[in-house]
Amino acid sequence: MTQAESEAHRIEQFLRETLNGEKKNGYVIGVSGGLDSAVVLKLLARAVGREKIFGVILPDRDTEKKSTTLARSLLKEEQVPHKAVSITPLLSRLGVYKDLPLFLLPTRRFKESMVKRFYGDYTRKLNKPVFFAQWEEPSSPLPYFYEGIAYYRVKHRIRMATLYYYAEKKNFLVIGCTNLTERKIGFYVKYGDDLSDVAPIAHLYKTEVRQLGKYLGVPESIQNRPPSPDLIPGITDEYSMGMDYETLDQILMGLDQAKTAEELKELFPADVVELVISQLKLVKRSEEKPYMLTRIDEN
Repeated sequence: MTQAESEAHRIEQFLRETLNGEKKNGYVIGVSGGLDSAVVLKLLARAVGREKIFGVILPDRDTEKKSTTLARSLLKEEQVPHKAVSITPLLSRLGVYKDLPLFLLPTRRFKESMVKRFYGDYTRKLNKPVFFAQWEEPSSPLPYFYEGIAYYRVKHRIRMATLYYYAEKKNFLVIGCTNLTERKIGFYVKYGDDLSDVAPIAHLYKTEVRQLGKYLGVPESIQNRPPSPDLIPGITDEYSMGMDYETLDQILMGLDQAKTAEELKELFPADVVELVISQLKLVKRSEEKPYMLTRIDEN
């Protein structure tokens, strides 16, 4: 038995036991057309059967059409009941699109080009990739910086609220698709994609999820796509982080093995190693604070 096969069986058993233990009827999953949700969907289908799964596709105006197509195709392939719910009307009603008026640009390619131009400008001025920079306050005002953060985070939160709506209607559990790489560096949105009832791949690094995806037979059209939150046109995970997942995972695994920063700098660029270590410290500090309003009686 290969490592991927053994891990798949372990997760499937966990999913069955959790469903029975929680006395729920099934699982609701948000399917994005990306690798993580595809792997979780495949595991669910093997573990509990399609009749105990409900898939929800949650596109908005900025979602790449291919994402919705791949998500729907995978759900049909697995014969899983599903529904597509556009969150565009709600975002429009909230005025989100007006805060970052990409809709004024004529084509998706133009939108992607403009967004990347802003990201490149932010990276130069902040001296670090945008994902890492957003954890700190800019020393000088940047156009659309905070608007951009709010623009993508609200989508995650609306999607999660929608998943819980369908889950509670059916007495289902919401299943999450966050992996260990994302958890460690904080590549998630508070009260958004970090929330779920069950997180079956939260112990696996992104590169391990890829291995599992190959074993499970996730379509190559999904396996080969650049990982992306699909929230702002043209921005992939690796573009936002300024590094690829292979490098990031090797650094994180090296730290797990108690390798020192100096040892890692012999293998990877020193500035990249320092960036990752600094981010881990920021995430650790943020996790020490509970997910609740700071109260006056705590002082």
